[in-house]
Amino acid sequence: LTRSLSITSVDQSMFEKAQGEKVTLPCTFVLSEEDEGPLDIEWVLIPADNQKKEQIIIMYAVDRIYNHYYAAMTGRMQFTNPDPRSGDGSLDILNLKSADTGTYQCKVKKAPGVQSQKIQLTVLVKPARTKCSIEGSQEIGKDVTLKCVSQEGSPLLSYDWRRVSGTQELP
Repeated sequence: LTRSLSITSVDQSMFEKAQGEKVTLPCTFVLSEEDEGPLDIEWVLIPADNQKKEQIIIMYAVDRIYNHYYAAMTGRMQFTNPDPRSGDGSLDILNLKSADTGTYQCKVKKAPGVQSQKIQLTVLVKPARTKCSIEGSQEIGKDVTLKCVSQEGSPLLSYDWRRVSGTQELP
């Protein structure tokens, strides 16, 4: 029975953070004596949109860190531990943006051992200023439509209407 490397961080597979915050996606691992090949750690972003392909965002290979593959995160991400050989391949993402929402996969390879783990990240965005308008002629007996919309916000926004002056109940 050959024992191979194993990923030890399995405590949380879903993260929700607010736009502008920092998140640490965990990926700790232990190696086995049988694993003699070079250590290779790869973080891949699997976009929520199935039409787009997986994207390597950062990797550690042959004792070097490569973090220039994914322009959208350049300067905003780093390995939590500057030396991932320590068994910590966790990823820090700084100044989160809504476009960072997606599934992240940590792949650790040291031949013959290979392991991977997926983490779901949702970046929440506070509602933008709401724009309201009225449609229809404001005359007695006529219908009007009151409209409100906000350009961004997640999860999906819900609206609540109340009459704040006057005593009559609205139909």
